[in-house]
Amino acid sequence: MTTAKKKIFIADILLLVLLAVVLGISTLWSREIELKLGLLYYADKDTVDEKDIVQPLNGGVFVSADGEAPDGGTTDKTDGLYIHYVDVEQGDCTVIEFPDGKTMIIDAGENKSATETAIQTFIDKTLPDGFEYFDYAILTHPDSDHCGSMDYVLERYPARVSYRPNVEAVGTSSNGYTDPGKTSDSKLTDDAVTKNTAAYAACIKAMYAPTPDFTPTVYVTDPADDVQTITGGTEDNTYTFTFFSPLSQKYTDWNDYSPIMILTYRGYNFALSGDAEKKNEAEFVAKVQAAKTDGVNDKYDIFTDDFTVCSVKCGHHGSRTSTSQGYLDVITTPEGARSAYYIISCGEDNKYGHPHSETLERLKNMNVPEENILRTDIEGDITLSVRRGETVGDDGLPVYGLFHGSKMTKIAETVLVYRTLGGIKLKWTVVAWAVYAVVAAAVIVHMLLVGMGFVGRGDNGKRMNDRGGRRTK
Repeated sequence: MTTAKKKIFIADILLLVLLAVVLGISTLWSREIELKLGLLYYADKDTVDEKDIVQPLNGGVFVSADGEAPDGGTTDKTDGLYIHYVDVEQGDCTVIEFPDGKTMIIDAGENKSATETAIQTFIDKTLPDGFEYFDYAILTHPDSDHCGSMDYVLERYPARVSYRPNVEAVGTSSNGYTDPGKTSDSKLTDDAVTKNTAAYAACIKAMYAPTPDFTPTVYVTDPADDVQTITGGTEDNTYTFTFFSPLSQKYTDWNDYSPIMILTYRGYNFALSGDAEKKNEAEFVAKVQAAKTDGVNDKYDIFTDDFTVCSVKCGHHGSRTSTSQGYLDVITTPEGARSAYYIISCGEDNKYGHPHSETLERLKNMNVPEENILRTDIEGDITLSVRRGETVGDDGLPVYGLFHGSKMTKIAETVLVYRTLGGIKLKWTVVAWAVYAVVAAAVIVHMLLVGMGFVGRGDNGKRMNDRGGRRTK
């Protein structure tokens, strides 16, 4: 055997040994890896085959919408998810507290002192003492009732990571602005349209502004970029925040730049969007329907016939042109739609007539009870959370329920389930060693080809000998 062949064989063997060691060590964190990769997921007990269940984590029954939980359950925010829909009158602002302590703000209402005061009051009242920055900020689209006070917020509480629409900010004719999105790592597309308002330029400027502690990362929102998917938490406390739209680079309506987003935690799904209109929603629905038959394994596959959300942030403040029936049908089951919450952020007696009667009628026709339609113009700030109740399940673990304020409205019989392929549970050990087997087979084939002289040739197909690398004819 030539020296060159020996070196190749040794390299191949070392590769197999190293890979085996890495995969072997990784099995110590199998549960966390399975949750992160989606091999293990939360599902309603009634929707899965009992043989696929790993262990029940929650137990309980459905509680009516006015069912009061004993003492409102725990308010320990280190082990729960809190979604706050802040009352900013005619505008949008959502603040999320994740179970690992991270925070997110989505939109920030109009450029008005009253809006700034409302958001500041909420932060002072709700977020931890000494709160200094948001981990994530999302601007859904460049209209002033969503971006108006974002500069105020980010100048005081900068965001480590921000998401923005594919719209170039150019400032005004009297006060121009050069958008960093034209040259940053996450770039605007070459055909991005421009928005020439002071409010939008101020918002974008605040997103990119460096701080003494960090330089923010800013993404142009792109659902095709899986790097933008947000995940966090550990083991049973993991969450995922995923962008599913917009699916076009440019639109004629500013509202359609708004992303459709799904937040998932402990088997509960929350649908969020800004002012996504008919075109954006129709593209999303078409993508979901195509995913069922396209044979491609991607994130749109989660929208099975059993997928349902427990709350819907109604698009465009309850406008008739958003939250279409087709959109609702792909993110909820009929039963899930009836029990879900529908949040409408709008101002009292607003000039647009939001929410429109057509939207309310649509929900009524789906048998959604009136108490499940939550409006900031009526209730003020609205909080939904998933956290521990005082009930303990059959497994001895605390029950996690969906709360509206202090009222537990649903306890899901949620179980951990392995995804399967051909009846085989896709445990990490199975997946890891299946990958290893494929790599090992490829390496063995490579070694055979080397031994037979088909690999390790020099230029023009002439084999190398072991004497200084000279070619033999």
